[in-house]
Amino acid sequence: MNQTALKEADAFLHSLQQFDNADSIYAPVRKAATLVPYARALRYLGKNISYKTLQKNADALCSAFKAAGFVGREAVTLVLPNVPESVYLLYAAAGAGLTAAPLHPLISPAQIAAAMEKSGSRIVFCLKDRANEIAAAVPQSTVVAFSPARSLGIKRALYAMAHRIRFAHENIYTLSAFLKGKLPERTHTPCGVEAAVLLQSSGTTGEPKSIALTHGQLNALAARGYSILESESVIGESMLSVLPIFHGFGLVMGVHAMLCHGGCNTLFPQFHRAPVVKEVKKGNVQYMIGVPLLYEALLSHPHFNGKALQSLRLAFVGGDFVPQSLLERFNARMKEGGSVCTLCEGYGLTETVTVCSVNVPKATKAGTVGKPLTGIEIEAFDFEVSPPQMLARDVAGELAVCGDTNMLCYAGDEEATNHTFFTYEGKRYVRTGDRGFTDSEGYVHFISRIKRILKVSGIPVYPSEIEQCAAKVQGVTDACVLGIPDERKGEVPVLFVATKDDPKAAEAKIAEHLKVALPPYACPTKVFAMPMLPRTPLNKIDTEKLKSLFTK
Repeated sequence: MNQTALKEADAFLHSLQQFDNADSIYAPVRKAATLVPYARALRYLGKNISYKTLQKNADALCSAFKAAGFVGREAVTLVLPNVPESVYLLYAAAGAGLTAAPLHPLISPAQIAAAMEKSGSRIVFCLKDRANEIAAAVPQSTVVAFSPARSLGIKRALYAMAHRIRFAHENIYTLSAFLKGKLPERTHTPCGVEAAVLLQSSGTTGEPKSIALTHGQLNALAARGYSILESESVIGESMLSVLPIFHGFGLVMGVHAMLCHGGCNTLFPQFHRAPVVKEVKKGNVQYMIGVPLLYEALLSHPHFNGKALQSLRLAFVGGDFVPQSLLERFNARMKEGGSVCTLCEGYGLTETVTVCSVNVPKATKAGTVGKPLTGIEIEAFDFEVSPPQMLARDVAGELAVCGDTNMLCYAGDEEATNHTFFTYEGKRYVRTGDRGFTDSEGYVHFISRIKRILKVSGIPVYPSEIEQCAAKVQGVTDACVLGIPDERKGEVPVLFVATKDDPKAAEAKIAEHLKVALPPYACPTKVFAMPMLPRTPLNKIDTEKLKSLFTK
């Protein structure tokens, strides 16, 4: 494309800040593909993928969904890391009027089966190395499997030679078979809500929930992409895309926002320091999003310094406690290398799609998570009174958010939805379960999480889920999970159980059970078995005593 055409396309793409939020999430991406078909949309393991190729693959998958009898609102489960096909499938599902239900790529087969039953999904897309274990867990569903090297040309053949996998179940099909219409006849099972995606999160109670987000809510955040990135244009620029699309931050800010505006996503199926630094040095990353652990890892790499950093423009961190020292060390490293990039802290939750307040270079304040995005209000409320009362600025309470990115509902859980939403002076707010306040300058201060949830390397881990899993082991009569601070992962889960069995034997048996039933990041680092868990006078588990047992 010549410079004149590029400028014309750039001007048109800039107007997409006002795209119709009611459209499918595929609509603005398709528009970008029409305007800059040969611009780079994705970069994956050294290969550039154009908008034209993205659209071609998404459209082919969209047609395959329709040919296979998928109709509106049916849920499509994606158990995938950040590979090009995960992006194609996301937009193909949207184009076909289906609901994408992405799950963590390391989630256990039992958890996949439970999530699919809840959403009514009868098809799951995964990588070949997980196909057999997933197929065994969902025998009545269709499993579509493919290689992570499918988009890499000659590397695809080399990968196939090195990773020969034999499918052991009749319900497994290849992605090629799906595209050729070779799936068996199936029963239509519509999802219970009309949503673009279902994301798994904690809810404000700390219990796992399926959060239903509409096309409009996802597009509303993506439309703010220019203001968040403080950029006039992202054409020719790229976002580091490490957080998978099961994560609201990864879905919208890591993938969707850039593609709505003609930018590129540099995909990584797993985070490893060396290849990320290599892409940074090549100038293939201008923007970064991630949890604190990602930035700590990069800072510890010997080549993440000097002129190699000059292509970076802006980085964002959230999803976990962010030490002030991390911000200072990262920004100092950028300055030493002659880069304009700064690390900015933000705040968000899946119930608001993701980020709802953020520091940016033009408006930043140390010790805060920034100002609310344009059109979004964040206030502290007192929920100890009825009806809830908004607190004055600088007074701490439970944070609540009002705006066009607030979720539709918790799918299949009307009670939790009603608990989370409330109306104040004619405005509909969502409770965050977080304690904090907004100051007189409009900056949001996050103090702590009220809801019971752990963050292990930035990934939500639900203590109740681990406890329920442990309770299935014969002999376990009580269980409690605590989050213990960890220098590398932020915090890790530790499990305490009550059992009449021999403590050492019980600990080994429970640990083995959890390794099979839970994803690796959710497995407790230690299991403590005892005859009885200590309790307070109110008959609640005494967590302080348990912590003291751990530190002995």
